Amino acid sequence: MPEAEQAGVPRESDDVPDVVVVDGRAQSYSGNVHEELKVVLVLDSAFTVRRRGTTFRAAPGQLVALHPDDAHSGTPDDLGSARWLIMCLSPSLIAEATTPDAVRFGDPVIPDAGLAERFRAVHGSFYRPSGPPGSALARETDVLEFVSMLAGQSPGVEAEPRVGRRIPEIVREYLRENLARNVTLDELSAVAGLSKYRLAHVCKAWFGLPPHKLHLRLRLDRSRELLRHDMGIAEVAYETGFHDQPHLTRVFAQAYGLTPAVYQATFRGAVWRGRDPYSYG
Repeated sequence: MPEAEQAGVPRESDDVPDVVVVDGRAQSYSGNVHEELKVVLVLDSAFTVRRRGTTFRAAPGQLVALHPDDAHSGTPDDLGSARWLIMCLSPSLIAEATTPDAVRFGDPVIPDAGLAERFRAVHGSFYRPSGPPGSALARETDVLEFVSMLAGQSPGVEAEPRVGRRIPEIVREYLRENLARNVTLDELSAVAGLSKYRLAHVCKAWFGLPPHKLHLRLRLDRSRELLRHDMGIAEVAYETGFHDQPHLTRVFAQAYGLTPAVYQATFRGAVWRGRDPYSYG
């Protein structure tokens, strides 16, 4: 089966736009960061998650909650058989059900079989036709109830240091507004009102990344968004501050395990049959 088809096509409901779901083959990835809460149901093979120097193991049938703004890597034990169900939940939707900190877990593996089954049911509802009266209310209510149940698993005390949200949000938004620029630590510290040392400490504490790596991850995240909107790969590279298309392709493939061309075809639901001239192998 072609790579794009196996990876799963991201699906967004017309009536609940703050949720994206994926059903497909699990993949390895490195240093991922995102602004959504991503909840993953591991299927058919155990999965390893690495975050902040700590390794976590999820068995088949267990949930993994990957909260926003925290770099993490992951790999399945068996790339050939591993599958996952993913649900990406926007910050605005999370805020409707609970506080953002309530879905930040020191250990991202949630060993609750009942919650996993609830997740599976909610996830599956996004593969039913949208549009019938009541479908939006039902789907969104189910999602919010799931988020509330997930927040109930929070131990109440985080394993990592807590920092205020305001400074990280200022830093993230400034970097997002300047994706194609070579932002300096001097200007970023001036924007945040912190010394360069303190700024680096806050970034590491909140995002799990130093400022320059956070900037790269935000650029990659934006590149995925533009690719999903069918922008040409060379133009995406220009818009997100990469030297050229080959540069974007190398960095993108290292981060996500597939090239921009394959990712774009996957999102469209197309099967990539051409040869990517910048792919590895």
